[in-house]
Parts: sequence; structure tokens; C-alpha cells
Amino acid sequence: MAKISIYLDDEQLKDLDDLIANSSNLSKRNRSAFFSYLLKQEVAKQKRAIMLEAAAAVDELNLGWSEEEQNCAIIDAEVSG
Repeated sequence: MAKISIYLDDEQLKDLDDLIANSSNLSKRNRSAFFSYLLKQEVAKQKRAIMLEAAAAVDELNLGWSEEEQNCAIIDAEVSG
């Protein structure tokens, strides 16, 4: 596993430790787990943004299903369970 170093002043370090101590999203309460969590969140955010852009392009270019096709797919899904 790679190691990285960052430099924080005392106030920033205290703020970081306070965030870690009060984070309900971490199973481990340490700085590495916190930065790993932040990185995963940022990657997920970027993937969502890319998918939203792609969906907007599909809509803009009318590449999606027509309303009739969509209704048929919904009915098929409901009938097939």
C-alpha cells in the first residue's frame, strides 16, 4: 500500500481529528480510513456526474425509448413479475 504525506497546521490537524471522531460513516476511526472514505465519495460523485451527462445526451439526441416503447417495457415487467 502506498503512503502519502500531507502537511497541516495544528488547527487543521485538530479539525481533521474532530471530523474523524464524529464521523458515523467510518468503521475505523483513523486518518487513513477517513481519506479512503473521502476518495471513494469523490469517485462515486464523478461517476454520477458522467452518467447524468450521458443520460442528458441520450435525451437530447432522442436515443432513448419512445413513450410507447417505454410503456410496453413497463407492462412487460409488471406482467412477468
